[in-house]
Amino acid sequence: MGVYSYHGSNVDRFIEEDLSKIKSVVLDAIKVKSIILVGGFGKGEGLVDIKKNKITPLNDYDLYLITDKNYNDKYIEDLGVKCSKAIGRGGLDFVENPGETYDENKFFHVDLRVIPYKKLRKLLPTQRTYEIKYGSKVIYGEDVRNLIPDVKVPVSEAIRILFNKMDHLLLAKDNHSRIKSIYISKSYTDLCSALLIFENNYNTINKFSATYSERNKIFQELNFPKELKKKVDWANKFRANPKIIKDIDKEWEQAKYWVGYSFKYIIAKHLKLENDSWDAIANALYNKLPYVYFTPYIKNKYLFPLQYYLTLRYIRKCWSLNEKLIKPLFSWKDVGIKLAIPLILYLYGEERQAEFYLKKITNNVKPLKERLLKLYGLYYLQKII
Repeated sequence: MGVYSYHGSNVDRFIEEDLSKIKSVVLDAIKVKSIILVGGFGKGEGLVDIKKNKITPLNDYDLYLITDKNYNDKYIEDLGVKCSKAIGRGGLDFVENPGETYDENKFFHVDLRVIPYKKLRKLLPTQRTYEIKYGSKVIYGEDVRNLIPDVKVPVSEAIRILFNKMDHLLLAKDNHSRIKSIYISKSYTDLCSALLIFENNYNTINKFSATYSERNKIFQELNFPKELKKKVDWANKFRANPKIIKDIDKEWEQAKYWVGYSFKYIIAKHLKLENDSWDAIANALYNKLPYVYFTPYIKNKYLFPLQYYLTLRYIRKCWSLNEKLIKPLFSWKDVGIKLAIPLILYLYGEERQAEFYLKKITNNVKPLKERLLKLYGLYYLQKII
């Protein structure tokens, strides 16, 4: 039996039963060489709520399916929902439903992604590639992780992590205290990851890890504010006992502050900024970041075409959901970066500027918060390996 959480054999046995049901659904639908569990449960640090002996895994099971061929995204998404139903969970992703009140059963989902076997040796240098190789569990079939390249996770991944954390904080702000507590804690574990990635690239500390607990140990030895170190340490303890946070609005504001601190720390150094006001940050993200963000993943000659390709994928997704965006088609710059800018500005109280940047993407900007969460959420949920 594997170790999936901090809670011992009874909980791990419950999770293993879930995974067995998921495997049955997957194997009935497609032919796979291997199924790899990643995320918190793959690390052995999954979030689990236990009340009156009732065991409730939180958030998601995150699985990679290694196959001989690729599969249509919609087919795999539908298969994930079927897996969720098989274990008695709702199968929805909270990010995809920003207007709804969080429910821990309804919004627990099985996140499936496919990697064709022939692509394993060519996986991009992402945090996810690193974690599939070093922070995962093979729960079915061949252990193919030795085929995955060793990668140094680039600064672009640190930026992406913090983009997503700011989206999640805004998403949870006025929602149920359960998801608000989870996203507060994940803000600290993920900003820890982002700062370690940055330091690993800029200060040659050459230390990173696939698990939250090991990252916390490394982080405690670095030169960051003591208060932030305490918050990161608390967040790691929260994973073992994910209770709803007291004085949650105050703690949400603190998490917002420290995510912003981490983002400014990375962007100001990475883009060589003398001014780290949010206005200056937004300008740099729009005018400088698209030239360097994708270079760790591709050869320079493909920099502009790739960003336009990603935009086309996003526009296609939007149009399929009757979100008729046009403006992004007239720019080569990645629409994901352009969406992150107004979201960040809105989160940190710069609403006028947020609206200004969102109008570069769409004239339909009201109500502003809801539009930002919807449009960024559609980008976040794309299945890109």
